[in-house]
Amino acid sequence: MTAAEMLRYLREEILHDRSDQVNGTSSYLWSDTTLIFYINESIRRFAKETLCIRDGTNPQYTQITTVADQKEYPLDPAVIAVLSARNIGNGSYVNGVYTLNPALPVGTELIYPDKADLARAGHANLDTYHTPDTYFFNPDELSQLPPGKPLVFATDDYTTADAEGSIGVVSMRLYPIPSAPWANSVIQMRVARYPKEDLTERNLQVVPEIPRDWHLNSLDWAAYLALRIVDHELGDPARAMQFKQSFEQHVIDAKAEFQKKQFQPNVWAFGHSGFSYVGN
Repeated sequence: MTAAEMLRYLREEILHDRSDQVNGTSSYLWSDTTLIFYINESIRRFAKETLCIRDGTNPQYTQITTVADQKEYPLDPAVIAVLSARNIGNGSYVNGVYTLNPALPVGTELIYPDKADLARAGHANLDTYHTPDTYFFNPDELSQLPPGKPLVFATDDYTTADAEGSIGVVSMRLYPIPSAPWANSVIQMRVARYPKEDLTERNLQVVPEIPRDWHLNSLDWAAYLALRIVDHELGDPARAMQFKQSFEQHVIDAKAEFQKKQFQPNVWAFGHSGFSYVGN
């Protein structure tokens, strides 16, 4: 559905807002500007709750470049979460040969792409003490390493403000801190993000980025926002709560559908749970 179709459906089929229902200078109870604002909020909320907009190709959202002695890297404000990250080096393949990016300074050391993703850890794993255990990998050991090649990333340390001062920008942290030989290397990420841009009255022919199958369902939140106010003509709190509950159920259903796409069969093995024998 285009934004124009979503606007029409919300107004006419869900809110039953018709020009013949009221008298006065305005033809409708809700203006296009107000309903588009509600639609944007519903799309953003659906994207946030379901993580349905996955991006692994757009450099604006999925790439950072390492800097010597810098451990924190604020990501684009549209990024909700980082799903995985991999060091893809500082060059590119030309006729099957991996060569240095020509834009980098002369003398820059060539960094080849890693074949595996960076390990993921949290602040507690990297900066707190853990009882030594020879049978398991202890990510805390990495925090003791001097600057060098990044092996681990974390995204739960803190958030920073966007260009408008709103707190919520995800910050990626690399361990160990990149040293000079590992600077100018690209970290390629898979992320879940918000839509690239909001809908406006000037671009109503665009199609929202959330999956098409969920366009109509996401409008339940817009209907909730429109009806939740206490107003004789506009408000209907009881009906608003019905739309809110319907939206929350759609989120649950969407999560289940998206998880099916990431299905990974269980692998059976022995001794993966201490002294018991269970499937992994």
